[in-house]
Amino acid sequence: MKSHYTIHLHGSARPLRAIAFDLDSTLTKPYLDFTKLRRQLQIPEGDILAWLAQLPPSEQARAHSIIDAFEQDGVENAEWNDGAQETLHAVRDMGFPTAIVTRNSRTSLVAVCRHLDIDVDVLVSRDDASPKPDPACLHYAAERLGVATEHLLMVGDYRHDTDAGRAAGALTALLTNGRIPTWPVEADVVIERLDELLFHIHDAHSR
Repeated sequence: MKSHYTIHLHGSARPLRAIAFDLDSTLTKPYLDFTKLRRQLQIPEGDILAWLAQLPPSEQARAHSIIDAFEQDGVENAEWNDGAQETLHAVRDMGFPTAIVTRNSRTSLVAVCRHLDIDVDVLVSRDDASPKPDPACLHYAAERLGVATEHLLMVGDYRHDTDAGRAAGALTALLTNGRIPTWPVEADVVIERLDELLFHIHDAHSR
């Protein structure tokens, strides 16, 4: 990227070289009914993927098939989140390498990108690297985007996004979608709509 941009956080400017976005409830409006999935899996609460990892191998295959079918069934319901399409186009026009980092499967991620014609440089699913809140997925994304992790911004709507970003040493932005988070927020910037992110990004050479 020839232009040099910074992101203004807490009154200071930090170098910004690439941006990673979550998918569901970030680039898209919520399109997956996790309450329904929990009923299908017969689990009341907690991290579904963490629960899945603890299952005996004989039970994992059945659970995986339920989750995969659930994600695929939701693809046709996916639509752009408010301000998301414009924001993604704007940061790509600035020259930022971009990624989607999601806990979804690669199959469903690719399907949503085709459905909405989402164009980014790197796709990272749970099939590519350990999913959020594990920082491995962000290290994976940064490596493929060709940037240092500390110059990567992770943008998402849930604590898994900001927890993974902080653990990886990346910059973090929490998208609230106009709702008050029910957990302690530890993010570099908090925005209600995705297009608010653009107000925090500045050309380092402009006055």
